[in-house]
Amino acid sequence: MGRVFRNLVSIEDALRILREVVRPRPLGTEEVSLEDSFGRVLAEDVVADVDVPPYDRSLRDGYAVRSIDVSGAREDSPIRLSVVDRLVAGSDKRVYINEGEAVYVATGSPIPGGADAVVMEEYTVTGDGFIDVFKQVSPGDWIQYAGSDVSMGETVLRKGVLIGAREVGILAAIGRSRIKVYVKPRVAILSTGDELVRPGESLPSGKIYDVNAYTISSLVKRDGGIPYYLGIVGDDVNDLYGKISRAVKEYDIVITSGSTSVGVRDNLYNVINSFESVKFIFHGVEVSPGKPTLAALVNGKLFIGLPGFPVSCLMIYNLLFSNIIRGFSGLPLLSANTIDAVSGEVVRGRLGVRRLEAVFLRRLGDKLYFYPVYLSSGAISTLYLADGYVEIGERENFIDRGEVRKIYLFEETFSPADLVIISSHSIALDRLVNAFLDLNDLSGVKVVYSGSFGGLKAIEEGYNDFAGIHILDYKSGEYNLPIIKERRVKDVLLLRGFMREFGLVVARGNPKNIKGLDDIVNKGVRFINRVKGSGTRVFLDIWLKKYSFENNLEFNDVARRIIGYHTQAKTHTSVVYHVESGKADVGIASRSSVFGRRVDFIPIGWEYYDFLINKRSLRLSSSLKDLIEFLSSDEAKMLLKSIPGIKIPDRYLEILFEA
Repeated sequence: MGRVFRNLVSIEDALRILREVVRPRPLGTEEVSLEDSFGRVLAEDVVADVDVPPYDRSLRDGYAVRSIDVSGAREDSPIRLSVVDRLVAGSDKRVYINEGEAVYVATGSPIPGGADAVVMEEYTVTGDGFIDVFKQVSPGDWIQYAGSDVSMGETVLRKGVLIGAREVGILAAIGRSRIKVYVKPRVAILSTGDELVRPGESLPSGKIYDVNAYTISSLVKRDGGIPYYLGIVGDDVNDLYGKISRAVKEYDIVITSGSTSVGVRDNLYNVINSFESVKFIFHGVEVSPGKPTLAALVNGKLFIGLPGFPVSCLMIYNLLFSNIIRGFSGLPLLSANTIDAVSGEVVRGRLGVRRLEAVFLRRLGDKLYFYPVYLSSGAISTLYLADGYVEIGERENFIDRGEVRKIYLFEETFSPADLVIISSHSIALDRLVNAFLDLNDLSGVKVVYSGSFGGLKAIEEGYNDFAGIHILDYKSGEYNLPIIKERRVKDVLLLRGFMREFGLVVARGNPKNIKGLDDIVNKGVRFINRVKGSGTRVFLDIWLKKYSFENNLEFNDVARRIIGYHTQAKTHTSVVYHVESGKADVGIASRSSVFGRRVDFIPIGWEYYDFLINKRSLRLSSSLKDLIEFLSSDEAKMLLKSIPGIKIPDRYLEILFEA
């Protein structure tokens, strides 16, 4: 049965209804000290009780004079004045000058009575009780008059102003030590789902770390609220009701993520509906991702139910709720933070569905391009890779390459990437990239480990510059080249990379006496697999196919006999961690990933970890050219040689394929 949403609305209607029903406004005022006023919003007009400056003062070191007395003074015809006194900053001495007199003044010191100008010290020669002036001055030169900055009774700051460093300075200048500001809304944040674990705790099998609570908390802070993380609520209805009931009583706004869909375990709607006083604003928004978004008034408090996937959670918060929180905070509303960019690739839409597609920005030549991040809204890598999103209308099937579109940015500022590396995970590549960055000042470099096929697909899609791949061909036993030819990948270079030893990772001392694949299939040991699309996963499946054929078995039957075949680790390091921590008995990883770890390594063989280069990027990106040049350097080769389980082949960096 399909999902059913009780009150599906468009984005525009959702925004309108929210404003009409919620009418967000500041929740009250409080006084804070000047020291604590930064980042707060003024709740009253601020009127100066004093003049700034409170007295006429000198803007330079020099001599206060009557300008008429030095009229006509020149370098070849100086005018002599008697020096009758000396004033410094902070002096309260009362001094008055008469015709032909001068008083020495330091910067910031009061101007004596009778004086109407200051001659800078460098235009005078000092004698015994007199000065010779070599330059005439006009009335008011180098004097800041009382009240010229701020006059007593003047409104210096108005209600609703966000207090920054300049505003703090103004408040200090008029002597204000206590400031009336709007109260920050207290926002309770709950994450829902039995699968969630708080960061810092151990991660059992089948669990994931809570992401949304921390991204939402950061956004709430940005929007002027105070986030209160109330932890994780499982899928138990009574527990969910209890936590939300407490949050509604104690906080001004409640935000949850997850459990907003209509399914057997998505109980949020029913829990909210069970409260004594509840008014649903909407349940479901006509947009993908983010359709199962919920907003309601629960016992008079705003309740926001965000989607569980991190990227859709982030997009929907910014799109619908950011300005609602800012309204309660008294902050100025944010206009959409957008930038125009050119589509570097076809971005797929779906007729009848309004889509928000996460995109990645980069500058190539003199143009700013955007590329789709074809990872799911639940993929954490999308949070790192995406700079914002593009909207695809329900009547659009796609955005064509070369179209200029408005990009909605996740952050107020961004730095287009100089270099994009979406690749199979490798400690050796990681160290090479770090060494390269140490030598080059690149502000925008993005490295995402998504497996060999993930890197290959990202190059095919056009937004990846460089991928390390190690994909074994079943028929030929050759690495990488067959798959590139088979997929007819265009506009690429395949360069010979380094060789990497791989093998079985087992617990120290190999207590299960694991020697090979037969033991993994038949001994009932716990295996940790690699993600689909990784070269290691491809190798394992080829290994299993050969084993199945040799033993007259079905591949699926053999796979089912491996405990943990479907338990996947994203990196070689993660495989080692699972074995080291006892969560698994055996996995497959590179030798370089076990160095310094409390595990044993059983060699299986060597593989080629080659470099796939996007030729279009190579034509436009000097950073990619610099990276390839660095890979050929003596420093890079020495680094590779220093890593256990890595070899440099004879044909290192030779072109294996070009299209």
